[in-house]
Amino acid sequence: MTVTGADRDAAGVGGRWWGRRRSAVLDVGLAGVSALECGLEGIGFAEKAALPVPVGVVFGLVVGSVLVARRRWPIAVVLVSIAVAPAEMGFLMGIVGLYTLAASDVPRRITAVLAAMSTTAVFVVTVVSLRQDIARAGLETSAWYVPGMALLLTLGLNAPPLLLGLYIGARRRLMESLRERADSLEQELSLLADRAEQQAQWARQEERTRIAREMHDVVAHRVSLMVVHAAALQAVALKDPQKAVKNAALVGDMGRQALTELREMLGVLREGAVPAAPAPVPLAAVGRAAAA
Repeated sequence: MTVTGADRDAAGVGGRWWGRRRSAVLDVGLAGVSALECGLEGIGFAEKAALPVPVGVVFGLVVGSVLVARRRWPIAVVLVSIAVAPAEMGFLMGIVGLYTLAASDVPRRITAVLAAMSTTAVFVVTVVSLRQDIARAGLETSAWYVPGMALLLTLGLNAPPLLLGLYIGARRRLMESLRERADSLEQELSLLADRAEQQAQWARQEERTRIAREMHDVVAHRVSLMVVHAAALQAVALKDPQKAVKNAALVGDMGRQALTELREMLGVLREGAVPAAPAPVPLAAVGRAAAA
C-alpha cells in the first residue's frame, strides 16, 4: 500500500482513505469525470473490438472509476491507465495517475519505470492513431513526421503532470522536514529551559545555604559576645554597679541583634530570599567590651 505525502497521516485513519472531506469530494469527482470519459470512449472501443456497446460502456465506467483509489494505490491507477491505453481511453486517469505517483512516497526507480512504460504506451498508441488518420486522409508525409508529432504529443501529455508531481512531492517533503526540525528544536528548547530552571533553583538553594551558613556564624558570634559580657557583668556587678548596668544594656542589645539575625536566617530558609549578609563584628570589639 502506498499513499501520497499529503495524505500519509490521514490514510487508514478510522478505516477511511481521506482525512479531509474536500479530498474525498475531489477524488470522487475526478473518478466520476474519468468514468464518464472512459464510458464514452468505450463506445468506440466496443465498435473496434466487435463487442456490444453496453459491454464497452460498462468496461469504461469500471476502468474510469479506478481513479477514486489514486491516493492509496497510485501504482495500480497508473498500471490500469497503461493497460487501457491501446483501447484509447483513460486520458484523464493517465494524467492524474502520473501526477499522484510522482507526488507520492513511491521509490523514484519505480516511478521512473512506470512513467517510462506510460510514455511508451501513449507514444505507440499516438503513432498508430496518426498513421491511421493520415492513411484515411490520403496524405503523404515524411518518415519522421509521424514519430516526431507523436513524441511531441506524448511529452506534452505526460511530462507536465509528472514534473508537477515531482515538484509538489519534493516541496511537501521539505515542509514535513522543516516541521519535524521545528518540533525537534522546540523540544530541545523546552529541555534547555527546564535544565536552566533546575540550575537556577540549584543556584538559589546554594546561595540560600551559603547565606544561612554565614548568618549562623554571625549569630553564633553574637551569642559568644553575650557570654563574654555576661561573665564580665558577673565579675563587676558588686564592685562597680554602673559598669554592670552598661554591660547589662550591651548584653540586651546583642541579644536583640542575635534574635533579629536569627529571624532573617529563618526567612531566607523559608522564602528563598537572598538578603545581604550582615557584617561580622570585629574581634577587637570583644576585647574592648570585656575590658570595659
